[in-house]
This record gives sequence, structure tokens and C-alpha cells, in this order.
Amino acid sequence: GLVRRKSMMTWAPWTGPRLALGFGYGAGVVAPGWCKHLWQTRGQGDASVLWLAKIAAVLRAKGHLVSTASLIEAERLARTLAVIRERPKPGFEELRDAAIAALFNGEALLWALVEAELLLGADVGEIPPDTPLAPLIEDLQRNQKAARLKPEALERELSVDLRSDSGLFRSTLLHRLSVLGVHWGKLTDSGRSRGTFRERWMLSWEPEYAVRLVENLVYGPTIEKAANGRLIQMIGAATSLDAMAALVQGAITANLSEASIAGLAALEERAARSSECLEILTSVPPLADIIRYGEARKTETARLSGLLERLIVEGGIALAYAARDLDAQASTTLVGAMRKADEAISLVEPEQDVLDAWRNGLAAVLDGSRSTALVAGCAAHLLYEAGHLSADAATGLIARRLSPGTPVTEAAGFFEGFFSTAGQRLIYDEGLRGAVDAWLASLDEDAFIAHLPLLRRVFSHLDSMERRRLIEAVLGRAARLPAGLTPTPDGGEAWRRHLERLGPLLMSEAGNG
Repeated sequence: GLVRRKSMMTWAPWTGPRLALGFGYGAGVVAPGWCKHLWQTRGQGDASVLWLAKIAAVLRAKGHLVSTASLIEAERLARTLAVIRERPKPGFEELRDAAIAALFNGEALLWALVEAELLLGADVGEIPPDTPLAPLIEDLQRNQKAARLKPEALERELSVDLRSDSGLFRSTLLHRLSVLGVHWGKLTDSGRSRGTFRERWMLSWEPEYAVRLVENLVYGPTIEKAANGRLIQMIGAATSLDAMAALVQGAITANLSEASIAGLAALEERAARSSECLEILTSVPPLADIIRYGEARKTETARLSGLLERLIVEGGIALAYAARDLDAQASTTLVGAMRKADEAISLVEPEQDVLDAWRNGLAAVLDGSRSTALVAGCAAHLLYEAGHLSADAATGLIARRLSPGTPVTEAAGFFEGFFSTAGQRLIYDEGLRGAVDAWLASLDEDAFIAHLPLLRRVFSHLDSMERRRLIEAVLGRAARLPAGLTPTPDGGEAWRRHLERLGPLLMSEAGNG
């Protein structure tokens, strides 16, 4: 027979969604929110009116206008539907159909926006104080006491110094709870101050977090063991290299050794089998963050450094092939991954041979005849910023890529790829500015108008002062048109008036930001 073991039982607080039949509770009801409303209004004759008032309150909270006249018409329509369907009074279906017709203007899709809030609700039950607590809740209370953090419903800010033992303990606890889906604390400076030893959290405790802790008991009886178990399961279920890298970053940040070891092993195995360039590039930034800032959490990064160097080399090799013949969406996605990966590579400062492999991959994209223009422009910009493309070479390259013999769409793609995050270069680099100016002057009127949104996107990264300085660089400090620029011979007086007004108009737009 089975070995006798001592066990302890406890209650889990109920929630509205978990009482619903659609959430897997076999003895549940279809709409707990509706049943609660019927219970609260039992014996009253205005239950349907109050339900319509609830619908109106939810709609108004979401910014929709609901008039009293519409509510009256909805109530009348619900009663009429009940008579037609031979029912003694309006039920849930009649009130729903009447609300869609009178309050939602017949748009059933709008009902879907409020259906969950009305029919399920967000109520959470309570456990009697004399009931034994679940192990995870007990462990959380011990950790809260050790961290001197009191669960409060009101939001409050918490600043954590990772250099102190108490600050590191608090941060680790909050990160582990986030792994379990208990977002008691939310980072408010995520991605902005990662180079410091300080984290800023916004704390707010919700009653439903106790339910989520009970649900995570299947992974372990303590916060640490449960977080390890859940992360290991998530790593095993991850299907892409970048998803695994993000999970490994979370494991190391939360100081979960078992999940970190399992994640690194899975990451190495996946990296050995992966040849997808985009997947490789998107996995570089989270790993680089761990290596560069791991000292704040006393993280061992030797094994991770070797893996990251392999990924950088593989990404550089695969880049030239991944950049070929892409559509607009795929090229935009790849360019974003390239910029983030290059920033991460500069952050960790790898060995020179690894850095050369990445730069050689960018050069191969730039020289490839089948490389998408947007991606080639991005590669040229990254090489230019790294000093592997001189100013004279960059000027010649842009002049060649934007020459009249190049199709307008390809020239526009290369221009956007190079200048989308480097528009300020045109302020200081006269050669680049001259090449761009020559390309714009070569466009006919229809092509120029068609590419105005592109120019707006490129220059949207400039602030008002940078825009003013660019205009002064192009038109001079007096903001006059260049002396050599003359109206088109067949333009007539309208072109002259247009050119006279162009300078002041641009200056006013720059002043308005």
C-alpha cells in the first residue's frame, strides 16, 4: 500500500472567472456576474433596469456615450422581446439583445468588449483567518517579513539598491513573484537605467494574487522552488531562440540557479541547431544585458559569454542571406533586430575576431546585389558609426545609391535605412547633405510628393532645435533659398511665390517642434 504521509489541507479563495463553466469548472455557471446580480436583486421588480444601468456604467467608463433615452428604449425593447418569446419577464438573452440594438447601435462586437467584465466580474473570495495557509502563501509571508515589505492595495514606489544585501533580497523576491504571475511589483524604469545598481518598483497588492500563488503549488512549496519549476517548464515549451534567451535572462535576474542551468543547456542546444538569422539576432540583447550588468547581481557569466560570441558569429554569417529579397514588413523587422543586436554587441565589447565577424556580415549585406535596400542602408549606417566606413566612402556610397539611375523605391529604402536613426548627421556632414540634396532635386514632382511621408519619418527623430539647425545648414542662417536655385522656366509666377514663402514656412514649422 501507499506510505502514510502527513498532509495539510487549505482553502483557495474563489474568483468570478473560476466559477464560470467556460473556465473548466464542471459545476460552474455560464455567467457568474449575472447570477450575482440576480441574487442581489432578488425580490425586486427592477432587476432588468439595474442590469441595463450596469451596462451603461461600464460603457461610460470606457469612454462611450450612453443617453438616458437609449436606456429607456433598451428596457422597453427587452420587455417586448420577453413577450414575443413567451417569457414572464426579460432574462439575460433579452437584455443582451436589447442592449446591442439600443446601446451598441447594433454592433455585436462592442458587446464583446464589456461581456467579460459584466458576466464574469473580478470578485475574489476570502479565506477565514483560522484556516491553515497554503505553503506558498506562508513562504511569501516569511519573505515579506524578512524584506520588510507590507502588502498594500494602494500603489507606492520602492527604490532598491542592488549593492546592499537587503536591496538585492527585495529585488530577487519581486522578480521571482513576477515569474509566478504575481505582479506585486512592476519595474518603472525597465530598460532605461539598466547600467546602474538601482531599480525602481511600483508596488500594489491585489487579493487575487493569493489565488495565483495557490495555483503555482504544482511547481513547488516555496517561492524559489515554484519559480524554478515554472521557468523550467516554460523553457521546455519555448519554441524559439529569442524566447529562450528572454527566459534565461529572467532566471538569472531572479537568482534561480536550477532554471538558469536548465535554460543555458537548452539555449546551447537550440543555438547549435538554429540557422534563422532573425531568431539569432533577437536573442543577443537579453544575453548581452546579463553579461554587461551581471556584476550587480554577482552573476557568473563565463559560460554565457562563450555562447553569446557563438551567436554573434553565426548571426554575422547568416545576415547576408537573410537580407535577400525581403518584403517591407520583413525588412523592417530585420532592421530593428540588427540595430538592437549591434547596440548589444557594442555594449559587451567582445573579442576582436568576434567583432570582425559581425562587421564582415554587415559589409556582405552592403555589397550583396540581392540585399533589400532598407537593410543595406541600415548596414551602411552601422558600419559608418563604427568607423569601418569613412566619411568620404559614405558620401560616395550614398551618392551612388541615390543616383538618378537607381529606381526611386530602392533609393528611398536605402535612404530610410541609413538616416532613420541618424538624421542629425545631415546637420554636420556637408558631403552626406549634398548627396541627399542632389537626390531630392532629381525627383520629379509626383515622386517627391510620394516620398514626403518617408522624409517626415526620417526627420521625426530630430527635436525642434536640430530641425532648425538643419534648415540653417541647408538654407543659411537667413533662411533664404540658395542663390543658384531658380524657378522652373515654365513654372510661371506661382512657382516664384511658392519659393519665396518656402523658407519662412519651414522656419515656422521648426519653431513649432
